[in-house]
Amino acid sequence: MSPAKLAVAAGLAALSLSACGNTAKPVAGTPQAAIKSRQGVDDPRAMHLECIRQDHLVVVPVGRTGLQVGSLPTGPSITFEPTPGAAQAVQIAGQDPGAEVIGSALLFPNQASDGELQQVEDCLAVGVKG
Repeated sequence: MSPAKLAVAAGLAALSLSACGNTAKPVAGTPQAAIKSRQGVDDPRAMHLECIRQDHLVVVPVGRTGLQVGSLPTGPSITFEPTPGAAQAVQIAGQDPGAEVIGSALLFPNQASDGELQQVEDCLAVGVKG
């Protein structure tokens, strides 16, 4: 093999091997790691928030896992647990008395009207299995 061909082959090999490296991962516990870890997490409120708004109800996100329909003390409050089983465990343990479990959501009716509660319950039931 001629020296020119050998140099070209070596250059192509070096170039292809240099592209095989991986990207650096952020150090655990840093803000960059926290942001990266939440990027693939689905917010369970998104779908329900849109549905409730389509029913012409005023709803706002509260914290990382809650929704408030209308205003307190009359409007229903909603808190989402990681799984439907976790929501049931919270209810069974009596940690949130008065909450209705719908999927992974805990619905606190407060002083909402029956019609408003029905709209919210229907929206929370979207995508719930069983």
